[in-house]
Amino acid sequence: MRVLLINSNRKHDMLAAAPIGLCYVATATEAAGHMVRTLDLCFLGNRVSRELKRVVGSFKPDVIGVSVRNIDNVNMLHSISYLPEVLELIDEIRKLTNCKVVLGGSAVSLAPEAVIRLLKADYIVVSDGEAPFRELLEALENKKDVSEIPGVGLLINDSFHFTLPKLVEFGNQKPDVGRWVEMSPYRKIGAAYNVQTKRGCRRHCVYCTYNQSLEGARLRLRDPYEVVSEIEEALEKYGHHTFEFVDSVFNDPLDHSRAILEEIVRRPWNATFTAMGVHPRGLDKEYLDLMWRAGFRSLMITPESASEKMLTNYNKGFGSEEVYRAAESLNKSKFAVWWFFMVGGPGETNETLQESLDFVLNNLQKKGRAVTHVAQFFIGIRLYPGTALWKIAQEEGFINSSSNPLEPLWYVSERLDLDEAVSQMSQSASICPEIYLGFDERVLSYSRTITSVCRFFRLREPYWKYMRLGNVIGIKSGIRFIFKHPDTAGLIRKALLRQSYAGRLVS
Repeated sequence: MRVLLINSNRKHDMLAAAPIGLCYVATATEAAGHMVRTLDLCFLGNRVSRELKRVVGSFKPDVIGVSVRNIDNVNMLHSISYLPEVLELIDEIRKLTNCKVVLGGSAVSLAPEAVIRLLKADYIVVSDGEAPFRELLEALENKKDVSEIPGVGLLINDSFHFTLPKLVEFGNQKPDVGRWVEMSPYRKIGAAYNVQTKRGCRRHCVYCTYNQSLEGARLRLRDPYEVVSEIEEALEKYGHHTFEFVDSVFNDPLDHSRAILEEIVRRPWNATFTAMGVHPRGLDKEYLDLMWRAGFRSLMITPESASEKMLTNYNKGFGSEEVYRAAESLNKSKFAVWWFFMVGGPGETNETLQESLDFVLNNLQKKGRAVTHVAQFFIGIRLYPGTALWKIAQEEGFINSSSNPLEPLWYVSERLDLDEAVSQMSQSASICPEIYLGFDERVLSYSRTITSVCRFFRLREPYWKYMRLGNVIGIKSGIRFIFKHPDTAGLIRKALLRQSYAGRLVS
């Protein structure tokens, strides 16, 4: 069959990422004997319709797969849904061809029935997409029943029929990202070449979907030698020298990540590495030195809080002592480190929020150190079906049985004084350039300009580390809060009212 795979993500700021999941599916589909073509919409701008028409007209696909990465931007203060533009894309596809449309990607896995109903696709594929999509194509080609294929969903007489996926071993298949996706636009914004070393997450954070609908709770590890060989092949074939490990937690298990780092060190070439998720446990001098020798120059770390109480409530699996210990070790390094903190989880108070702010003020400010920290604070926790927090939110009246998971739904602790919380964060950000707040996200709309300036001055990636410098300039010039809404707490209350919450926070 002729199969067209489309990356529907058009969020092309400095955090844009090449669609590694789509590339895994493309490689597996071609290996099964199908003719495969890909179309990446990320950087097409107003050329999307023209390119779609051209590719569909010339390739004449039998099946079109559409990858949907995110439901929304997960920002309570400036919420943006990505689904309307995906619906518009599918409507355009329907006008061009009668072929079947299949949806996949993390957004689909989060709310399968809601997504297929809203986006009006023929089929959905959830979680690991390679095997279900291949089986679906085989069934369609041979006109067989598709309703019992694991990981595939469809509507039959307006009733949603879905067979749970089978999570098989990850194995050593390679996505060959550089073959399926033109990487030069990603290079221009400082994005890395994505690599995945495992699937699954054995953590049980109350808000997270990774160990459920996305990848499951069982770790499925790739052989370290094969992982590094994939990197070496990408270096030789595509000349991309910056790589990002996109595992949910790169250094869990610690021995697996260490084996990968040691294998990199053994190779005769040099590359630069980062990771989108690093656990604070185990980040001692020895491990960080190994990361540096392997070529790591930056990492993202996700403690979510520095309060012992909140770490327990989030079920993070580590305590505040490990967060402080990680900061102490990193402060003796030259890494660029992006820390993520969530504000408003179960039991959050203004006192526990201040603990996290004090941690940043006392431990992450530069003070002449070579390390560069960025500490991002998000207020409001995005709610997803199947998580422990979803159940808590139902019990506390933030959502109900009819709440639509495709709408931005939020949890904020009723023990918080919202006006005081906004004041606390703003006051800390006014004296600490390391702090980046949720209302600052609108600066990402200037990503093209920012990355162009970084490239002109030949600054080293990742470009996000220059957020601190931007805040230094903002504080000194008095324009630090240029994007801040005059009533941020009011925005939070309005968001909660939209989801029919009627509790203490809005009364």
